[in-house]
Amino acid sequence: MNPFRNLISGLQSLFQKQRVDRELNEELQSYLEASTTDKRNSGIDPKSARRLAKIEMGSQGSVKHQVWTSRWESTLDSLIQDTRLSLRSLAKSPGFTLIALLSLALGIGANTAIFTLIHQVLLRNLPVQHPEQLVLIGRSDGGGVMGGVDLGFAGMFPWYFTRQLQSNPGPFQGIASYGSFIDKASVRLPSAGSESSQPAILALTALVSGNYFSVLGAQPMIGRAISPADDASPGSSAVAVLSHHFWQQSLASDPAILGKILTINGTPFAVIGVMPPAFFGLKQDLEPTDLWTPISMQSAVLSQPSFLTRNGPYFLHAFGRLSPQAAADKSALAQSQSWLDQQIRNGIRANEGAVISADRQREINRATVPLLPASHGVSSIRNQYGDSLLILMAVVALVLLIACANLANFLLARAAQRQREIATRLALGSSRGRIVRQSLLETLLLSLTGGAAGLALAFAVTRALIAFVGQGTEHIAIDPTPDTTVLLFTLGVSLATALLFGLAPALNAARTNSTLSLSSNARTAQSSGGRASRFWPKTLVTAQVMLSLLLLVGAGLFLRTLNNLQNQDYGFERTHLLLAEFNAKLVGYKPSQTPALHQQLVERLSALPGVRSAALCLTPPISGGNWSSTFKVPGYTPAPKESMYALLNRVTDRYFETAGIALVTGRSFNSGDTLSSLKVAIVNQTLAQRYYPTGDAIGRLLTVDSDNEVGPWRIVGIARDTRSGDPRNTKTDSLIYFPLVQMQPFNTPDPAAPNAPLEENQDRFVSTIVLRTTGDPAQVIGELRTAIARIDPNLPILHVATIQETVESFMTHDQLISRLTGIFSLLALTLAAIGLYGVMSYSVVRRTSEIGIRLALGAQSSTVLWMVLRESLILLAIGLALGLPLTLASTRVIRDQLFGLSPTDPAILAAAIAVVAAMTLIAAWLPARRAAKVDPMVALRCD
Repeated sequence: MNPFRNLISGLQSLFQKQRVDRELNEELQSYLEASTTDKRNSGIDPKSARRLAKIEMGSQGSVKHQVWTSRWESTLDSLIQDTRLSLRSLAKSPGFTLIALLSLALGIGANTAIFTLIHQVLLRNLPVQHPEQLVLIGRSDGGGVMGGVDLGFAGMFPWYFTRQLQSNPGPFQGIASYGSFIDKASVRLPSAGSESSQPAILALTALVSGNYFSVLGAQPMIGRAISPADDASPGSSAVAVLSHHFWQQSLASDPAILGKILTINGTPFAVIGVMPPAFFGLKQDLEPTDLWTPISMQSAVLSQPSFLTRNGPYFLHAFGRLSPQAAADKSALAQSQSWLDQQIRNGIRANEGAVISADRQREINRATVPLLPASHGVSSIRNQYGDSLLILMAVVALVLLIACANLANFLLARAAQRQREIATRLALGSSRGRIVRQSLLETLLLSLTGGAAGLALAFAVTRALIAFVGQGTEHIAIDPTPDTTVLLFTLGVSLATALLFGLAPALNAARTNSTLSLSSNARTAQSSGGRASRFWPKTLVTAQVMLSLLLLVGAGLFLRTLNNLQNQDYGFERTHLLLAEFNAKLVGYKPSQTPALHQQLVERLSALPGVRSAALCLTPPISGGNWSSTFKVPGYTPAPKESMYALLNRVTDRYFETAGIALVTGRSFNSGDTLSSLKVAIVNQTLAQRYYPTGDAIGRLLTVDSDNEVGPWRIVGIARDTRSGDPRNTKTDSLIYFPLVQMQPFNTPDPAAPNAPLEENQDRFVSTIVLRTTGDPAQVIGELRTAIARIDPNLPILHVATIQETVESFMTHDQLISRLTGIFSLLALTLAAIGLYGVMSYSVVRRTSEIGIRLALGAQSSTVLWMVLRESLILLAIGLALGLPLTLASTRVIRDQLFGLSPTDPAILAAAIAVVAAMTLIAAWLPARRAAKVDPMVALRCD
């Protein structure tokens, strides 16, 4: 028969069983009549002929069953029957069903939520053509403007070198570049139906080379991408490509946006394209890029002097697209790496001048900038949260294992209670395979339903986690909506979970002895259950104790880590301090206008009610980005390859008082430090102790390798060391403070162009307001905004936060992992307690007759109580004995995630053991107490 017709016929038979049964009855009756007639024709009397025909045909019901089972639809029919039976069975035990579904929803939902983030952050490829061919040229996870370093240091390159690579990509299909940092720009949008502009908004604007989109393999949804012609020469083409979310949210998805003008930092840019919704660029930052503009427009976009010169700073990252051969073959990839290294070495030699020493030549010959996979893009989120997400994935997997162990115990108990039912089915002819199938189908229904509920829970949890990570960011490049990969993962976890907690109970049920179970004394024979029937429940409880101990120790280590990070000494007073970030460049201020603006800000803010003092600085006491440079100390000879880098900060008077940074010796900056007076500086303890070990730093000179701020600077004070960046970094960097008023008005003239007009010095800008308050700093925010608006209503306040909020922003991944591991460990402990309680309660129920006999023969209640408790304590001891080595081995894996403590911290181990022991005693006490109160007469009457 044609397969399609066979399918249609089978489905008709399945849904029209009465018609099929009627047709079979008619066929069998026709056969019986024909057989009877044939026998009568052979001389047999009618009665005997009919009897022989019936004997020959056999039981009509048996024949109909054989015919039905020979058809494929019978298998589907039996599955439907088993499904109905499973649903009725689960409906008869609503308490068990609810607990099972809740446990599965929590376990599968937690796994799905964490996997969604892992998929988005670690696994998802860029939405471009052949992402496996993309490579980064050097590590590209940093950013900024650098000078005085070799090509490729921190993955940074100057403009002229990236242009050389773009014009001659060698074995690469193409090499492109992009700005190493994405800055917020002031953008004025065109008003509908007019050329006038709306109020300015802030938008993250990225600089990219003309071949950025073509090398990346990304096509715009509307219009065209930036081309090499747009990036041909500095200032040549003011064009912009919009991200989809910016086009949608800021421009209301204007279909006629192409050709309209956006004013970026005062310069008009024509919109030439809009990218698809899933495209965020090569850099996958938490806050996605809004606009892409050509590198040729760097000066306008960054409001900085041009970097696009032969001697310009290093501010670009580079990436390339490998040839298909290099992407698939390691030897071809090695050739591409060798070609790149040769270009880097040639570039370094060109920067060295005519004479290169032998040692420097050997150092150059060893220079290499590695090619790194870029199929997933460059993600600051991945760097910050990648390890934490993997740890959380392991944690939620352990929670799910504990939940599976619980459900397996419950199902074993249900199977024992249903022994007589199963024995009856076996006695009536049901196969053991059918028993296993029906049992597994029941667990599959539970698991799939729990998985569906877990998927809904995961969506809500993922949204909450993204909101926590985003810290108020309006648009985040992470989508909580589950895609096909996440759905398949949830389905796979659900199926695996069904096997994990359902297989053992199903096989145990199929091994039921029908004769013993149906005998009159079966209940007495099985009341104690025997050692074999109690082995698996106890084993599962022991495993739960092991895993609970591991999770509790892990949670304790992460909580202690967070506590250590929060309570360490940062070197400055962290109470009553408010920080506000602003940017005067965005509203057109020139460096020459900043002294008056800064004076107004300090005077007006210092007079606010509740403000003790006010100051301005480039970067706050702790910051993710810093101004840095190499420096020289007269009379000090650096060791070979010794780092002479220092962080730099330019500040106003009373900065140290306001920031709460104590001066160890010397003086602070004051009104006597002016542009025309002696240049002075304050250094931190680390710099003073390292380069002036005899303690004579005060009055000594230093110079800075910055064209505009060389110096020399005379040291007038030594400030206490502070944690200027990552709270985990225990190594304190050298730090030099300069008076803001002593920044030069103009850049140092270029000797190669002595007649060129002088450019104003951008180092006269600062970006941070620091307020020391008398009370809660959050209460001053409104007054701060009002005061700034009175000075200049257009001056943008980019961000306002207390110092506590700023410090905590550096610990978001520590807060995330410590809180979630704490929650999941408590959940695991609760599940383990429920499991132990269930096992011990079931054990007491099954041993009721035994306990009754013991009590009837004179045993004391305390003896029975101890008998049950001893069983629990033995399980606890075995679980701890096995779990402690497992925990000690596992915690070494997270050593790099800890701060200020050892992964084998004895206090945390002792606390975790105590908590697990208390949980065991509490969970076992109630069943033990119930066993001790058993009435012997009632117990013996059970049989």
